[in-house]
Parts: sequence; C-alpha cells; structure tokens
Amino acid sequence: MQQENIYNRQDNKVAAAAATPKKGMTSKEPKAQSEKDAKIIRKFLEGIGPYEADALRIAISMADGKVAIANLSNDDQLAINRYLNYGLARENPNLLQIQSQRIHRATSLSKRAVDFCSKLQLLTVYEALMNLAMNSTYVEQARLGLDKIAAGRSTAQTGLYNFSTNTPK
Repeated sequence: MQQENIYNRQDNKVAAAAATPKKGMTSKEPKAQSEKDAKIIRKFLEGIGPYEADALRIAISMADGKVAIANLSNDDQLAINRYLNYGLARENPNLLQIQSQRIHRATSLSKRAVDFCSKLQLLTVYEALMNLAMNSTYVEQARLGLDKIAAGRSTAQTGLYNFSTNTPK
C-alpha cells in the first residue's frame, strides 16, 4: 500500500511538472529576445581586443566599488597587467616606453567603460587604471618579462636543428 502511494505521488509530481510552462517556452517572443541579446553580446565580443573583456570586467567592478587596487586578486592583477602590457614592442623598450604604452592602454580601457559607468564611476576607474599603469613595480615586471621573451627567442634561433639528421644547422 505504501509503495503504491509513493508511485502515485511521484506520478503527480511528474504530471504537475509537465503541466507547468517552462521559462522561455510560453511564446516565441522570449526566444527572439534571447537571440537578439546573444547577437548583441557576440557583436560586442567580436569588437574587443585581447585581454580586454577581463580588464573591462575588473574596471566595472572597480567602478561599482566591489574591488579596489589594494585588494585585487592575483588573477585580476594578472588580467589587468596583461591588458596594459599587450602590444609592447619586444625589442628592449625602456621604462618610459613601457609606461607610455600602459597609460595609453589604460586610457583606452577607460573609454570603453563609458558605456557601462556613470561619470563619477569613470573617474574612479580612470584613477585606478592610471595608478596601475604607472606603478613602478608593474612597469619593471613588464620590462623583465619582455627581456625573458627576447632572451628565449635569441636562444631558440641559435638552437635550430635539422630534424632529418638531429644535428644543429
């Protein structure tokens, strides 16, 4: 008898679940809206550069007061610095060139945040990004990283092998 009641209750739950309309399934308008939203998001993502999405996410979090420079996670610091350092010439730039590039990229990111922030929030974002762009520790880390890449490239070029005979060229 108890077994039968359990099955009846489960059947009732299944029938009730099948009878209730699912979100987005009541008409074609929600599906059309979600497709429209997806197109907008895709267009936005296609228009951004490398590392820009993460950097913009962090900038908006700074604008909302959810995160500050002092409490950025290591991942967020890495994402911002990757964005700011992207495009640096690999041929031994000096500290001034690196800092100039980082300031330019910080300004570009601030301009992208215009669509997502109020004027007061933009000031907060701009100040935080400029502090990060001109931070001497991060600028020096960028320079050292470029030196490592340049050194790795020069050793890779001198160590070319002839694969057919396993001997250096």
